[in-house]
Amino acid sequence: MIELEATYNPKQYEDKWYKTWQDKGLFSAKVDSDKKPFTILMPPPNVTSQLHMGHGLGYTIQDLLTRWNRMKGLNACWLPGTDHAGIATQMMVEKDLEKEGKTKNDLGRERFVERLHAWKEKYGGIILDQFKSMGFSCDWSRLAYTMDPQLSEAVRHVFVELYQEGLIYRGERLVNWDTVLKTAISDDEVESKEVNGHLWYFRYPIEGTKEFIPIATTRPETMLGDTAVAVNPDDERFKHLIGKQVRLPFTNRLIPVVGDDYVKSEFGTGAVKITPAHDPNDFEIGKRHNLPFISVMNDDGTMADNCPDSFVGVDRFVARKQVIKGLKDLDLFDEEKPYKHAVPHSERSKTVIEPKLSLQWYVRMQELAKPAADVARSGELRFYPDSLKKTYLHWLDNIQDWCISRQLWWGHRIPIWYCNDCEGVSTGIEDPTNCDHCESKNIRQDEDVLDTWFSSWLWPLSPFGWPSDDEQNEDLEYFNPTDVLVTAPEIIFLWVARMVMVNLKFKQRLPFKSIYFNATVCDKKGRKFSKTLGNGIDPLEVIEKHGADAVRYTAISLAPLGGRVRMDVSDFENGARFINKIWNAARFLLQNVDESRPIKPLNELELTLPDTWLISALKDTANEVNRCLESYRVNDAVEHVYHYIWGSFCDWGLECAKEAMTGDDQDAKDRVISVLVYALDGCLRLAHPVMPFVTEELWQKLPQHPDWDRPESIVVANFPSFEAEKNPTDADNWAKVQDIITKVRSARQQSEISPKETLELYISTQDPDLKDVIERGSPWICRLANVSKVVTEANLKKPQQSLTQAGPGYELFVPVEGLLDVSKEIARLETEAKRLTKVLTGLEKKLGNENFVKRAPEDVIQQTTSQKDNLAAQLDVIEKNLEALK
Repeated sequence: MIELEATYNPKQYEDKWYKTWQDKGLFSAKVDSDKKPFTILMPPPNVTSQLHMGHGLGYTIQDLLTRWNRMKGLNACWLPGTDHAGIATQMMVEKDLEKEGKTKNDLGRERFVERLHAWKEKYGGIILDQFKSMGFSCDWSRLAYTMDPQLSEAVRHVFVELYQEGLIYRGERLVNWDTVLKTAISDDEVESKEVNGHLWYFRYPIEGTKEFIPIATTRPETMLGDTAVAVNPDDERFKHLIGKQVRLPFTNRLIPVVGDDYVKSEFGTGAVKITPAHDPNDFEIGKRHNLPFISVMNDDGTMADNCPDSFVGVDRFVARKQVIKGLKDLDLFDEEKPYKHAVPHSERSKTVIEPKLSLQWYVRMQELAKPAADVARSGELRFYPDSLKKTYLHWLDNIQDWCISRQLWWGHRIPIWYCNDCEGVSTGIEDPTNCDHCESKNIRQDEDVLDTWFSSWLWPLSPFGWPSDDEQNEDLEYFNPTDVLVTAPEIIFLWVARMVMVNLKFKQRLPFKSIYFNATVCDKKGRKFSKTLGNGIDPLEVIEKHGADAVRYTAISLAPLGGRVRMDVSDFENGARFINKIWNAARFLLQNVDESRPIKPLNELELTLPDTWLISALKDTANEVNRCLESYRVNDAVEHVYHYIWGSFCDWGLECAKEAMTGDDQDAKDRVISVLVYALDGCLRLAHPVMPFVTEELWQKLPQHPDWDRPESIVVANFPSFEAEKNPTDADNWAKVQDIITKVRSARQQSEISPKETLELYISTQDPDLKDVIERGSPWICRLANVSKVVTEANLKKPQQSLTQAGPGYELFVPVEGLLDVSKEIARLETEAKRLTKVLTGLEKKLGNENFVKRAPEDVIQQTTSQKDNLAAQLDVIEKNLEALK
């Protein structure tokens, strides 16, 4: 007997095994020319962040793939790291300073950056410790950070080279401006919110006439920067005004009326005020018509000095009210209407984003985008799901230049120096000491830092030592390109596509061969988890309650490839139940192991029908799991593991073996113990990539089976993989016996006959081979279906008052005379038949409705069809039993 705790307590084992794995160096990967590498990169979480369910799903998938490949014998390298998260980190430190009554300006740049580094050292490792609590098998010796010296060198190298090639330039364009943080921010840091706003209607006077042109806008404060009014050239109401001048209220400036096809005549008044410095669409119109670009706002969202005196220094939203009041005073205001529309907000500061004309640094993207699009079109770069390839290509085909400068102090400072004497621009791998153009030493560095993504897009290169020419390049040539990137669909443009671009540019090869887009985690109502809604699930709380394996298993089992997954905290109870099922099954087996008796190889055993089937099913499951994982159908693979362990091993394998395990026949006991140890070993190996802790604990307790390898840890044990069965006859035969047992149980349950009531079973079949199989399987049929005898004959006459079930090549009868009230059972069956007929008719009518079939989602149609087929099968059984009982 091998002792095992009565219940599985995750806290008792998780820290113990993780420390063991690390101490033994089982996660480390070094260059080994004799082994094929498998490389995967952890999308670097913000150094400020905490573990959330997005990590719980996406990173568990990465760990599953890493552990699976490691068990297949590949040199698996999962490279971990963190991102310096420019805006997020700076905001947190500034909030800390606020508590002290200070601002970053009080400290100055140098001391503030020192404070940021100190904050990162204190709090930056929290999320990594949380990752370890999830069991993630990263090579922690390779831990990278986007501001490490080596990675910073790569950032500098790329900037300088792209600048020297003319692919980085400085230009004045519209950016997403955060008036609280006082910086440009990237599109991914902007969230669009539906707000109940207004459309304000007013008029501009046409110079030299008594006419007015009507305007409608959601942002009247920007009218102070208007440089034109645009109308559609085909709009009969306004085409006569094209070329005339408008007198702009408050400023007294004259601005032209221009014709532009962009204007939709049906929206608002059909005439649009054009503010090129404060609206992206107006910006494009301004360029087409050579209009002036007048910025009327300061970095903090107050009105600029070029506005009329009464507006200067006033907050933009206060200025809005002043403009409306002023227009009313001038008798130019018409009306105000409620208008629901999307307004961009800063994800960080929550303020309304101001499109603002600003001098920033940009990367020219078209030249970099074409090769990145070509590898997708050719199929060299694979997408899972493939549908996201279209999204990827659409963005690349319509790509805009990338604004890479940020008005922050935290991050990689832009390596550009301006000469105070000749105004020349200098750059270089090393900091220049004098101007490249006039040799003056009177130079100053650009104050801005680079967008965080500018360091992140180098993630497949920089952690492996690029661009250094030292021995680390051996790492780069061995581990790059990586095998697969697992990431979220929402950063397909911001990160994924850019990594492809830069790797192709500097290494002329892909950064990864495949991209797996994990599902987006939502609540039960289909809403994305968010702090604002307060609908998220804290994985740390679930780990505390159920353990890491339950979080890992549940997250993956619920999540299809791409798309969305609806998740509730109660779902994790299913994961905990499955783990307890494995634990209890293993405990029952181990309690029946006699350690003095040898575990025998399978080829030395006389296997029974269920033995053969159990082993064959294990092999089929293992091969199916491998096929699923090879095509990144991760949740399908986990589902196969679940069905084999719960259904095949626990419900059938153990149940069939119980009599021999507890009986007096030592040979029979040795046989079933050997078979079950073999099967359980296979179960634990199959489950290990998704549930590492419980599988390691049980595997270490399990006796060694001579047909399996036995290394120091299941982490490096062989993953099951088998050649296809050449002659699976016995396994197929047991499946026929199972079918009979299931049908007897079904008949018993439907007729509400107690499981304790012993039945008789009669089977009619013309197939002599099937008759032989049934006779061989009759001991298990009797025990598992609680049947006293099994009579099998050709053309067997149906006994009176028998329940009937039909299977392939046979018909079975279960006499029920005296076991139930026949008249009561007939009445019950007739009532149930009427109910099912009514429901079935409704489903058939729905599926026959062309509108439903056209408009309903495919999964709804499949679900409805499946429901109809199941009800039809139930109705067929009821009708046969009614016939048998009457």
